[in-house]
Amino acid sequence: MASTDVIDRSTGVSKATANIPWLLVPALLFLIFVFGWPLLYLLRMSFNDHPGPTVYEEAWTLRNYIAVLTEPAMLTEIGKTVYISLVTAGITVVAAFFFAQFVWLREGSTRLIFLAIALGPMLISEVSVIVGWRLFFPYNGLLSYTLVSIGISSQKINLLGTEIAAIVGLSYISVSYCFFSILSVLNGIDRGLLTASADLGASPIRTFFSVLLPLAKGGIAAAFTQAFVFTMGIYATTNALGPDSLWTVPYEIQLQMLTRRNWPMASALAIVLILIIATAAVLTQWLRHRKGRRHV
Repeated sequence: MASTDVIDRSTGVSKATANIPWLLVPALLFLIFVFGWPLLYLLRMSFNDHPGPTVYEEAWTLRNYIAVLTEPAMLTEIGKTVYISLVTAGITVVAAFFFAQFVWLREGSTRLIFLAIALGPMLISEVSVIVGWRLFFPYNGLLSYTLVSIGISSQKINLLGTEIAAIVGLSYISVSYCFFSILSVLNGIDRGLLTASADLGASPIRTFFSVLLPLAKGGIAAAFTQAFVFTMGIYATTNALGPDSLWTVPYEIQLQMLTRRNWPMASALAIVLILIIATAAVLTQWLRHRKGRRHV
């Protein structure tokens, strides 16, 4: 049957392919309307002033950005947010990678069962996750009861209200997304390379570091940044499970917006947070094209 795709002799590109960009215009307009316009409004709001009783006053001032980037309390919150996000992303990626590798090497129904398990956290709301961990970590919670029952600890412990609880809760929320990102990369790797490495005398550890890890490096970088970006924008889990002193930028944004009614300051904080996230996203793209272009 003759092809209905007409080729433009001057460019060598089919007319159907040339029309594809026009098909993207509705989606582009939708993104501009839904995300672009609110972002511009947020940026404009960040330059307004907050004189007192009113929510904001029309102005063009850098006072909010100066406060965000110079006040010790604000810098501490930014540092804590980045720290918690980096630690959570590191733990999440390590757990997601080894679980993804385990599932990648499975076949048939066993693989499907573990894929269903990995989907579990994605089907649970953040509120349900918070409630579940709040029942797990406290003095009379499941963790304390289990440790005492099996003899690991002689007395009950309380991890609720600690950074450990906050990191565990954040990791639980983001681990599934990292898992599927890494698994998609592993699925593009020929398993025969692992067999060939073993046949040539390499130990499993050397095969892991010399063959598997370099091939999956781009996907790991993408998953790390995905977890980092995801964690940077969450405040409910951190606030509910972590200590009272663990004030993050998202928590400060909602405090400035809803409690102090200082919309310009909240907007400036949001813009700074977006810039940090955008930097991480750009770095991810660079690593993906430089290290993992073939598999991501």
